Amino acid sequence: MYRRLLASLLRWTLRLDVGINRVYPADFNPLYYTGGLSNLFLTILILSGLFLFFYYVPSYNEAYTTVQYISERVPYGQIIRGIHRYSADGFVIVILLHFFRNWFTERFRFSRDEPWISGMMLLVFAGFIGVTGYVLVWDQRAELLVVMTGNALAAVPAVGGWLRNLLFGGPGLTNLLLPRMLFLHVGPAVLLYVLLWWHYVRLRHPKVWPPAVWTLFSLGVVLLLSGLIPAASQPQASPTTPPRALAVDWLFLLPYVSLKYLTPLWLIVLATVIIVYGLYIPYQLPETRAEMGLRESGIAQVIDANCTGCELCYYDCPYNAIVMAPSPHPGVTKAAQARKLLAIVLESRCVECGICIGACPFEALELPHFLEQDVEAKVLAACRS
Repeated sequence: MYRRLLASLLRWTLRLDVGINRVYPADFNPLYYTGGLSNLFLTILILSGLFLFFYYVPSYNEAYTTVQYISERVPYGQIIRGIHRYSADGFVIVILLHFFRNWFTERFRFSRDEPWISGMMLLVFAGFIGVTGYVLVWDQRAELLVVMTGNALAAVPAVGGWLRNLLFGGPGLTNLLLPRMLFLHVGPAVLLYVLLWWHYVRLRHPKVWPPAVWTLFSLGVVLLLSGLIPAASQPQASPTTPPRALAVDWLFLLPYVSLKYLTPLWLIVLATVIIVYGLYIPYQLPETRAEMGLRESGIAQVIDANCTGCELCYYDCPYNAIVMAPSPHPGVTKAAQARKLLAIVLESRCVECGICIGACPFEALELPHFLEQDVEAKVLAACRS
């Protein structure tokens, strides 16, 4: 059933791609640049966050007033605060689009499990950073988030109280709370770039930046939203006025809304199951060669006699699965006799995509289960039928 569902979602994803390509040229399809768009929004977040960091004071008495000072007194402070808020939403939206598109198209098979796992961790860290950002405002919503988080952590058997005290700096609300929230907001934001490095390290040509048209469009949308719907705080947090309502940001605060229907312990269990399952997806229901059919092409193989050491396959392989090594002997063909290098395929990285086959002009590479003559025979048979 899982495979049938995934196949159905794959068909709908491809139909969506085709539909968008009818409106935009294929080179400008935004679904092809969700990774680059997430990098764009993260850059905007870091730059706008640095501006806000210059004015923010993490203390009960000054946190709320410094946020208000940024919004009301600092030139363009309200706009930059809005940019920070809406680029965070944009960051999560494009990460989710990237996640679901790669899931439905099964781009987690073979050696692509590491980009998948690092991407899952990026998504989890992004949600955590967003919640700590809301706490830093220290309005009534922030106070309610702290109370709800403390209750959820306290529900964890054995270590719940210790986790709550570690996060908040002690039982109840202490002066250590906001400095710790600031550290947990800034520190993981820096760690995101380490995760991005892990995400990109095995890709030779990652799309780390979207085309100019989508860069300008994204900046325009963020600026427009910042001006039309300014980021606003709720009334200041006060121990004498307990908060009763939560102004919801559905992208970051959905788990807190679910506490209306789930106990804190069940929410933690559900969140843990979802995260663990997300990390397990690349290893779920591995397909046999027979089940994969035409998609199982075999690890690319170098035809030693024909390889000239030209490095075209090395530069075109998107997964760093080909390396060039000194050739121990000359090739057989005339073009390969004077070679100095020889292409070698790293089996652990090859995803059987066939890009190297198209890059090689000397017929020195092949996919053993997807040979050219076999493809021609299948095409001719299909045409005759």
